[in-house]
Amino acid sequence: MLFWVIAAVMTAVATLALLRPVVRTRSEVPDAPELHDIEVYRDQLSEVDRDVAEGLVDPVQAEVAKTEISRRLLGAARKSEAANPEGRVASNRGLRRAAVVLMALFMPIAALTAYLELGRPGMPQLPLSARLQADPQAGDVAMLISKAEQHLAENPEDGRGWDVLGPIYLRTGRYEDSATAFRKAISILGPSPARLSSLGEALFSASGGIVTEEANLAFQTARELDSTDPKPQFFLAVALAQSGKTSEARAAFSGMLETAPDGAPWIPAVQRQLAALLPESGAGPLSGAGAPAPGSPTAADIAAAQNMSPEDRQAMVASMIESLEAKLVDNPDNIAGWLRLVRSHVVTGDRDKAQAALDRAFAVFATASSERQQLSALAREFGLSETSTLGGVPVAPAVPAAGPDTSGAVKTPFILPPADANSSALRAPEPTRAAPATLAGPTQAQVTAAAEMPVEDRVAMIRSMIESLDAKLVQSPDNLDGWLQLVRSYSVMGDRSAAETALERSAAAFPADSEGGRALARLASELGLEPSLEGQ
Repeated sequence: MLFWVIAAVMTAVATLALLRPVVRTRSEVPDAPELHDIEVYRDQLSEVDRDVAEGLVDPVQAEVAKTEISRRLLGAARKSEAANPEGRVASNRGLRRAAVVLMALFMPIAALTAYLELGRPGMPQLPLSARLQADPQAGDVAMLISKAEQHLAENPEDGRGWDVLGPIYLRTGRYEDSATAFRKAISILGPSPARLSSLGEALFSASGGIVTEEANLAFQTARELDSTDPKPQFFLAVALAQSGKTSEARAAFSGMLETAPDGAPWIPAVQRQLAALLPESGAGPLSGAGAPAPGSPTAADIAAAQNMSPEDRQAMVASMIESLEAKLVDNPDNIAGWLRLVRSHVVTGDRDKAQAALDRAFAVFATASSERQQLSALAREFGLSETSTLGGVPVAPAVPAAGPDTSGAVKTPFILPPADANSSALRAPEPTRAAPATLAGPTQAQVTAAAEMPVEDRVAMIRSMIESLDAKLVQSPDNLDGWLQLVRSYSVMGDRSAAETALERSAAAFPADSEGGRALARLASELGLEPSLEGQ
């Protein structure tokens, strides 16, 4: 409404500015001198008539005077008519009136018509956040991102700016920048289900389609803050599939479909994942992008597989894995290929080949490279061994679980209770290597209380459990897994200063030149932390 008032005022001002010269033309035309003479002569004739009536002038003399005055009046009238004919004056007056009317009507009508044709009167105000999230084809997103980056460089504590920029980085393929932006937003604005889910998605994309430990923790925390959000449930189920827990992954995806609202846009993605995990499919689990893990089958391969027996399909998958291995011999620098190969061996149940492929991949890439970090993350996810040259923590190969856990402890890292059989399948993959306990499961009282808690109270409970882990590490400072989880937990919850402090404290138990010290240093690099570790 304010826009239309301003537009009306501006149109009126412009119209008046154009009408003013036309209106004032009539008053600024100089009158002819003869017109004044005519008035004088007419007054003189009237005065002679009054004098005759009062007997002040002789009638004969009066007649002579009137004749002379009349002669002068006629002469003045002829001169006036020659200087400004009456017809032209009337014509000019009519034209001016017509011009005034036309201009007063034309200007507003023309302006309104042009705006309705070329403008967008129904378009709301579009702030920077909306422009950044608009279709890249509709504007120069690169320029907007550049301006936003400049603004955030000058105002690094603008949490809302980081929260807006994170999804844009994610959409444009700048995954590591997106993860950094979400970490800063969480640090300034605090954790929320949406920010944590987006952080996990950025980390998932940056790792080439692997749910890393940090992404896993982010998704777990997001799910516990909002158990109705399908995104963390989906990625945690993908993590189960990637870790070889096919039956649990199938149960997780099936549970999502059973509780999905009609027409949910994510249903097809879940169905594709579930179809790839069915025993009769003979194929490995899909990655988050929906591509088969063993390789990239052609349309002909997929069509042929529909009529194959399970044995033939298994043989087909094996041949695709062999083809991928052969390609990596010719192109060993393909980190995405190595990650896919290791994952393929795991999901097909051949962990020995997965370990062998991982060892070969470790030998290709430099120690401090990002590729080695991705391989290390994959090894930890699947419970595989990292070589000593990596500087990571050596772990034992995965061993089958001795049996179902009868301890009754809740296995989620924080507070989310398993409401039913399906929800238990939604849990994140647990480490298969032997390791000291880290974050303890909540008590039954905490689970009961958490069920009715708002998000803010759940965040407070999670923070208290992290602080409990922190206190336990004071008593047992040689627990490397505990320190790694503590640092990650603080980082995911947005408390980067506490994460850096934890890294500094861990240096007392794990010097920089030790295996644990290198693992902590690598974690600091992954999270973008800057601790002042001794010896570095």
